[in-house]
Amino acid sequence: MAPLNSKYTGILWVNVLILAAGIGGMVWYKWHNVMYAAGAGLGIGVVEYIFMRVSLSRKQQKEQDKNK
Repeated sequence: MAPLNSKYTGILWVNVLILAAGIGGMVWYKWHNVMYAAGAGLGIGVVEYIFMRVSLSRKQQKEQDKNK
């Protein structure tokens, strides 16, 4: 996989942080346990990173092919 440019890298990390913080916050609100919240945030963050990385890499590749 090619490295992402700065535009897509920013999008990737903002999406991962927002989703992980949101899920962690909801878990904290429900169970009031920091470890549960951190684990849920980390777990969903890893999954989101993988899927968004692949998706944005494909989008960047299509954009580069279109501009050639």
